[in-house]
Amino acid sequence: MLQSGFGASASRLSRSWPALLLCLLCCGRPQPAPVDGRFDGARAFQDLLELVEIGPRPAGSAAAARTRELITQRLRQAGWRVEEDDFRAEALEGPEIEMRNLIGIRTGERSDERILLAAHYDTKRIEGVRFLGANDGASGVALLLELARQLGARPLPLTVWLVFFDGEEAFGPSITASDGLYGSRHLVDRMLEEGTFESIRALLLFDMVADRDLNLAVDRNSSPSLRALLRAEAKALGLEGLIDPQATLRVVDDHTPFVASGLKEVLALIDFQFGARRTPGPYWHTDRDDLDAVSAESLNSVGRLAVQTFEKIEQRLLERSSVQ
Repeated sequence: MLQSGFGASASRLSRSWPALLLCLLCCGRPQPAPVDGRFDGARAFQDLLELVEIGPRPAGSAAAARTRELITQRLRQAGWRVEEDDFRAEALEGPEIEMRNLIGIRTGERSDERILLAAHYDTKRIEGVRFLGANDGASGVALLLELARQLGARPLPLTVWLVFFDGEEAFGPSITASDGLYGSRHLVDRMLEEGTFESIRALLLFDMVADRDLNLAVDRNSSPSLRALLRAEAKALGLEGLIDPQATLRVVDDHTPFVASGLKEVLALIDFQFGARRTPGPYWHTDRDDLDAVSAESLNSVGRLAVQTFEKIEQRLLERSSVQ
């Protein structure tokens, strides 16, 4: 992902384990979620660890296939039906690459109204760099998997899709109109062709949400009303410091094709100041995106905020339907 206009070694991994174990044991527990318990940041972080253990996970790789196996297993354990969405993408050079989105589905009472919660699971292929993508790739997936456990434990009035996009990262240096966002562009095209795009009531996107120095950007490509709702929920949870009003961007990420196709209710939660309070941050797309750069506490904070925001969006949509 990038702002409009932007184009670990094994030893570091091993050095991270003592700090990781301490974090998992000592992180403060979150406040109870209003549904069935707690967003468990430590449990989400364990999923992040397992994803990073796979290594770099670029689209079309064997590691990407192992990542899909892990995601599918976790979703099914939480009671979600898993749909595989296969497609082929043209790289800048060479043959087409086989890619696959994964969609965890729970059908609600109103089966024809859907809320999408999304993240990408691929990591960028960078020549000469063992890019682990602990933040840019693994963090959004880990958060969605914990949301799967939370939402899998209670009835859903609206259908929910948990979408794990393949091919978010560009093959070239930055995302362009023809390079990158392969999975999200494919799903939008597919839903438009099927006539199901209009069933989407809202989309929440999570990317780069485990930075130790968490600083969520204000995305100008997200819905103003949902940005306001997010700020209100952050304040209610005592987490208003997570959203930086000075970090105001028009972010290009997997929500972009949905916005371009007319979806209004879109919200992207992204920390695009990774490693320092500047955009895009010195750790972005470098080997510094490893376990030393992320924390369970950050995942926990965004997870709590995600649960609260999702429920308010759900409530708002139900109230709107009852008035109509």
